[in-house]
Amino acid sequence: MLIPYSTDAPIYHYPIATVTFIVINIAFFFSLCVGLSSPSSNEVDLFEDADGNQVDKFEILQKLNQLPEEGGNLDRLELELKPVNSDDGDWRQELLLQYGKGLRPWQWLTCLFMHADLGHLIGNMIFLWSFGLLLEGKLGWWMFSLVYLGMGAFQSMAEQLLMLFASGSSLGASGAIFSLMALVVIFAPLNSFETVLFITIRPFFFETPNLMFCSFYIGMNLIFFFMSGASYGTEALHLIGFIVGLPVGWFMLTRGYVDCEGFDIISHFTDKKGIDSKVGKKQLKEREANRESKATAAIPKIDQSQVRATMVGQVEQAINDGNFDLAVALQNKISLNNPGVGWSQKQLIAAIQHYVKVKQFAKAEPLLQLHIELFEEYRFQLQLKLLKLWLHEQRPRHACRYIQGLNPALLDATQQDELKKLVDYAKKQIQSGVLETL
Repeated sequence: MLIPYSTDAPIYHYPIATVTFIVINIAFFFSLCVGLSSPSSNEVDLFEDADGNQVDKFEILQKLNQLPEEGGNLDRLELELKPVNSDDGDWRQELLLQYGKGLRPWQWLTCLFMHADLGHLIGNMIFLWSFGLLLEGKLGWWMFSLVYLGMGAFQSMAEQLLMLFASGSSLGASGAIFSLMALVVIFAPLNSFETVLFITIRPFFFETPNLMFCSFYIGMNLIFFFMSGASYGTEALHLIGFIVGLPVGWFMLTRGYVDCEGFDIISHFTDKKGIDSKVGKKQLKEREANRESKATAAIPKIDQSQVRATMVGQVEQAINDGNFDLAVALQNKISLNNPGVGWSQKQLIAAIQHYVKVKQFAKAEPLLQLHIELFEEYRFQLQLKLLKLWLHEQRPRHACRYIQGLNPALLDATQQDELKKLVDYAKKQIQSGVLETL
């Protein structure tokens, strides 16, 4: 017997529901199944005679042996016997999937957790663990639970309908587990199970491809099914469970309820494997996006207001130290998205005066324009200084365009006179053929 215990298939969820189902099965067995007669037994041990007295099978055989050899029969003993079920009154029978007693919906689920003996329980739990590990790893606990219980209940309902006019009962999770096997064939035929094979007491460990593993057990059940004359029994229930799982797995795969990264049976037969498949490429993009999101989330958030306050203090310190280049660089970072934010008038005046004094007019120009934009005080004086700077750099046309944007009505007579002199000087530069630089 090949015993699977692990898989190399990509899984993304812990087997929470799988372990929970195993624990429930074990609890059901030791609390409810121990001492419960096997539902597969067709032997009747107790009979009731015409007087209502119960006699066992041994007593009946003794009476039959006492009959004359010729023409002897049970009627001559004047016994009207009818079988008596020794389990009548045992409420645990109501948890099995009973035949011939109508539809009993609660039994469609409870029978999945009942087992005939310890060997029956251990065998089913081994396969529930292996298949559950793979399938719950792809589906998550709630969807796996819904699929497992849904397929098990559907199979039990169909079985009870088929056996509506029969007698007896069945129990065990093997039908639902064979439905899970069908999902394994659909979702992960290219992956493998880690399996162990015991020969005498020596274990042999090796990998078995999922498709080969499942084919082995399906083939074995088919052989025993036909050897038994295609009768309704354990093998038939297993095969029905597998048939129930096939359309469920196909539907979930084609409708996008499960992502198999291209290791599914459709990708296998279309020669698209792994991340080369359409589904695989989509999953790869999602994983990369998740990694980027996690990396971004891992970066500690910085209090920008605190950083700005620190940098403003550094600007002030740089000005006090006479390091105006550093002050301007820091201020540019502070006001990257909001130009001018953070400059005080005092700081700007200090920086302008410094750059004019050392004749670094290119550095003074943007600071002059910024002060004019931000502060009303000293605006005209700084506008005149800016015009003089442009004329000093032989940019008369630029100066004239700027002058045209000024409103003379806002200037007093002295200011208008100073502005007129600058206009005349600009015109002289233009007439002298000055080539203006940009």
